[in-house]
Amino acid sequence: MKRVAYLLWLLPLGACENKKDVAPQVPTDFATPADAKAFFYDLDAQQMRAMVGRDSAFFARHYATTYYNCTPYGELNDKATEIQTLLRGPWVTVEAIAPQFDVFAHSGDQALLTNTKRIKIRTPAGESFIYVRRTIGFQKIDGRWQGISGQGTLVQTRYVGQ
Repeated sequence: MKRVAYLLWLLPLGACENKKDVAPQVPTDFATPADAKAFFYDLDAQQMRAMVGRDSAFFARHYATTYYNCTPYGELNDKATEIQTLLRGPWVTVEAIAPQFDVFAHSGDQALLTNTKRIKIRTPAGESFIYVRRTIGFQKIDGRWQGISGQGTLVQTRYVGQ
């Protein structure tokens, strides 16, 4: 009889549909990992166009207030300084190359993209190319994806297959 009473007592617990997760789940903006990757690659393409087009509004909108970037020359730029650097650069073209070396990660409200850029620049001696391995970290802040950190490293062409 004790056993039957015990089982009857547990029955409502098994039928309960109001179960709570152990930890709150972060809703995602993307239906699939491929959608997330496509979004951040498109954002990267917009940034490359903004560099060539000297679009300060793009950088002001897409970089967080606390954004910092370590340049290929070892300088640490805050948001305002980085925007000025990007606007004053001698960029002719900026393109992503060597996708086989890209790194992309996304989880919840953070993402990271690393890829290689070939940048055509104007110099006093004429036009030339530099190659930069670029990493940018993103975070969703106030409902918008914003760059929170960046880092660029000059690479030699033999390392990117050119």
